[in-house]
Amino acid sequence: MIAIADMAVVVSDARASASWWKQNLGFASVTIGGSGHAVLIAPPGERYVLHLCEGVAPLEPGDTGIAFVTDEMDALVERMRQRSVEFPEPPKREAWGRRARFADPDGNIFWLLEVPSAMVRATLGSRAPSARPRHARRKVAPLRRRPRT
Repeated sequence: MIAIADMAVVVSDARASASWWKQNLGFASVTIGGSGHAVLIAPPGERYVLHLCEGVAPLEPGDTGIAFVTDEMDALVERMRQRSVEFPEPPKREAWGRRARFADPDGNIFWLLEVPSAMVRATLGSRAPSARPRHARRKVAPLRRRPRT
C-alpha cells in the first residue's frame, strides 16, 4: 500500500502559520516521533497533514494546488471571513459542486471544494476525513458540526 502522508507549504514563519491555521480553520498540531524542523498541522480527524516549511526555499506565493473538501461551504466560508481569511476567489457554482479559493498570510492559495458527502465517501472510502489519524498523539476536539442526516 502507498498513501499520501503530507504536503509541504513554504511559509515565512512556521509557528505563526500553524497558529493561523489553528485559529482560522480549527486545525491541530500533529506530533510524529523525533524532533526536527517539521511543523505539521491537520484538520481534526484527518490523516493527511500540511508540512509547514520555514526557510526551505524562497517564498513563491500563489496557487498551491492543495484542495480541502467540505459539505458546508456557506457556513465554513462565513466562519473564515469572520476571522479575516481572504478569499481571492469567492464561492462559485460549477457543474460538479462549488469551489472557492482562500489565502494564508504568506499568499499561498488553497482550494475549498464543496461536493455532496456521498461523493466524498465514495471517492475516499475508508480514507474519508472522518477517519482518526494513526499518527496523532493527542486528541483534539473537532469543530462544531451540524448533525448528518
